[in-house]
Amino acid sequence: MPSVKIVTDSACDIDPHNLEELGVRVVPLTVRFGEESYLDNYELRGKAFYDKLRTSEVLPRTSSPSVGDFCKAFDELTADGSGVVAILLSEVLSGTYQAAQMAASMLPGRKIAVINSKTASVGYGLIVLEARDLAEQGAGFEEVRDAAQSMVDRLVTMYAVDTLDYLYKNGRIGRAKHLWGSMLNLKCILVLDDEGYVSGIDRVRGKSRVIPRLIELAGERVPFGSKIKLGMCHADVAGQGAELVAAAKDKWHVIRTVETEIGAVIGAHNGPGTLALILLPVE
Repeated sequence: MPSVKIVTDSACDIDPHNLEELGVRVVPLTVRFGEESYLDNYELRGKAFYDKLRTSEVLPRTSSPSVGDFCKAFDELTADGSGVVAILLSEVLSGTYQAAQMAASMLPGRKIAVINSKTASVGYGLIVLEARDLAEQGAGFEEVRDAAQSMVDRLVTMYAVDTLDYLYKNGRIGRAKHLWGSMLNLKCILVLDDEGYVSGIDRVRGKSRVIPRLIELAGERVPFGSKIKLGMCHADVAGQGAELVAAAKDKWHVIRTVETEIGAVIGAHNGPGTLALILLPVE
C-alpha cells in the first residue's frame, strides 16, 4: 500500500467511483435546486444534471464540504502513519480549499499537504491521477506534494461557454454584456489565470469558431509539438469534446489523455455547452 494517499473533491469531475477504485478519497460538494439537495457527481451528474438545469425554475446553488468532512477523511487516512496530499478546487472559486486547510490544522503532527489547484474540473483531475500514479510507484510524501505543486504551476486551463445566460445569472457579467453578446451569438473564451481567477481572453462569433480558436490560444501558451498531458471536459456536448481532443492531438505530442463531462458544481456556473481544454506540459 502506498505511504502517500491522495484526496480530492468531487468537482474534479472524474467519476468518484472510478477514483475510489484507484485508492483516491473523494470528498463531495453539494448542489441544491431549491429544497432538493444532491451530492455532486455521486447523486447527480452528466446528462441528468443538464436536463434538470435546462428545465428548473430555480438556479442551482452549490456548497463546499465541511471542515468536519475533511477532518474525518484526513484522520482516517493518516491514522496508520501515511501522508496525505489533497488536491482541490481553486481557492478563489470555492471554500473547499479553506475547509481542508482548517481540517489539516486540527490534526497536528500528521503529514497533510493541501494543494490549491488554481483550476477546476478535470484540470486538477489530471493532476490527481498523476499524483496517484506517483504514490503508487512508491514516491514519498514530499516528492508527491512537490510534484503536484509543480503541475499546478505549469497547467494551462481555458474554456468556452456556449451561452452567456449562466454567467449573467451567476453575476459574472452585467446585463448589457449579456444582451449584446447573446444578440451577436458570441461565444466567450475564458482562461483560469495564475491565481485561479476566471478571465476573459477572447470572443468568437458562432460555434464553429470555438475549437480552432481554443487551439490557437492554447498554442500561444504551450508551443505546438510540445510533449503534454491532455485534459478535456465538456458540458453535454460529447461530439464537440471528441473533436477538440482530435484537434489537440494533431498539434501536440500527447502522452496521456483524460476526458470527462463537467459535473454539477462547475456546470451550474457555466451551463450546458461548455467546452474546456487543459494542457499539462511535460518537464
